[in-house]
Amino acid sequence: MHKHRIPPKDLSHLVKRIYEVNIPGPSTFEENRIIPMGTGTISISLKGDSRVKSIDGIHHAPNYTLSGQYFPTFSFASDGPLLFYGIALKPTASYKLFDIYLADIQNDFIKLDEVIGEEADQLRNQLLQVDETEKRFDLLEDFLIQKLPVSPKYTHLDVIVDLIYQKQGILKVKDLCEHEDISRRYLEKKFSNHLGFTPGQFIRQVRFNFTCAQIAEGTESVKDILMKFGYYDRSHFMKQFKKYYGSNLSVLTGDKNNLFKLIFSRIMRTDSENSFHP
Repeated sequence: MHKHRIPPKDLSHLVKRIYEVNIPGPSTFEENRIIPMGTGTISISLKGDSRVKSIDGIHHAPNYTLSGQYFPTFSFASDGPLLFYGIALKPTASYKLFDIYLADIQNDFIKLDEVIGEEADQLRNQLLQVDETEKRFDLLEDFLIQKLPVSPKYTHLDVIVDLIYQKQGILKVKDLCEHEDISRRYLEKKFSNHLGFTPGQFIRQVRFNFTCAQIAEGTESVKDILMKFGYYDRSHFMKQFKKYYGSNLSVLTGDKNNLFKLIFSRIMRTDSENSFHP
């Protein structure tokens, strides 16, 4: 069973979704493949011992992490049940909450206790002391609210990132520059320093992820969805899809459930429900 919560208004400018992943038995790397989401993630494990497979090889996952954007696909597996909670952060949130640029943890993670000290153990213990998912979501929200900056500042980058989400990646870099009346060079420098990728890369990633999310939703034909998002034909989209997930689109369209379809593609859908910066 997998559950999620859309963040409250106080957190919606920093958090995309809070979610639970509950896998009742052994699972494989193939079942638990995750594509890049353009975001950082806080993950706290409450049950099981998962192995993570990434560009650095296979290693055991710590009890809690703050991870950056993974450009290649990564996956995890376990010989037994797994239960963990995740917080999908918006791209500038790791800096505002923890003074850590997403670019500095690209394709990597930091153990959460290296970021917030003994609070990491305290938070995990609080989660273990309650059984209900909703109460655990409450604890995670409270933790994040306590980390909110006293006087949050919204910069050109915040406005532009939210605009990209709002438009679901259906726009061009020049549209961003015109919207904020800034130069392309300035924008590219901000993206590189803060997020670790270019504005064009981020636009393409967001567009791709929203496309996958709508395909997984299954309310429109794949052809219509691809046209809406500017893919001129199926092969245009599949070229990018194969890079992350192989050649079979049934991972999104088929009856068999998987984490990508149930959880991670839905993280993108949340943005249309979140509020955006003015």
